[in-house]
Amino acid sequence: MTTLTASRLTDMPRVNLLPPEIEQASRLRRLQVMLALALLVVLAGVVMLFLWAGNQVSAAEDELASAEATGADLELKKASFAEVPAVRAEVDAAEAALTTAMTPEVRFSFYLNDLSLGIPASTRLTSLNAINSAAAAQMDPATVIPVTPLGEVTMGQISYTGFATDLDATSAWLVSQMRQEGLIGPQAQQIAAGAESADQASEGSLYLFETTVELGPEAASERFTKIQEGS
Repeated sequence: MTTLTASRLTDMPRVNLLPPEIEQASRLRRLQVMLALALLVVLAGVVMLFLWAGNQVSAAEDELASAEATGADLELKKASFAEVPAVRAEVDAAEAALTTAMTPEVRFSFYLNDLSLGIPASTRLTSLNAINSAAAAQMDPATVIPVTPLGEVTMGQISYTGFATDLDATSAWLVSQMRQEGLIGPQAQQIAAGAESADQASEGSLYLFETTVELGPEAASERFTKIQEGS
């Protein structure tokens, strides 16, 4: 048999002697197998989606339970701090009352220190009386706060009695009062020559003097206000 003979045999028509029912049944079986495989794939996908959804629901429920537990803890903590606003209001009221009460404070210890450093050597004091009228007015609003002859409101007054060797010494004493910050309007109420004490007079060169000086607004320490302001 030659190559030409094989070629002719392939070109010859093929005859299918099987009945068409068998071919159709074969195709139907293949289709059924494919449909079964597709159904299995779909079922597997549905199962996977169901499992994934279940995991998501479980995770969401866990988060919800955790959030509810946290919320319960916060509510308990909130209840424990329920008194804080009331306590804070009391603290603010106390601070405001302290500031109001201490606004007219005058630190006389500073003035006594300055007095000891600035008093003239030819002068000595026998008495000192300090009055804080502004502080008294805080306690009793009916208290009248004095004013200077020029109409300046004062916080109070300091009065002194003492002795000086001469008139220049008494003048130097008044000048020393003028130089102290917070003191205004020093005045000599009395100057008497020839006295050694307030109740004993004798011939001598000493001069008894009585002077007053007003406490100006600058005399207030304002230290509680400065503390609140953070300075």
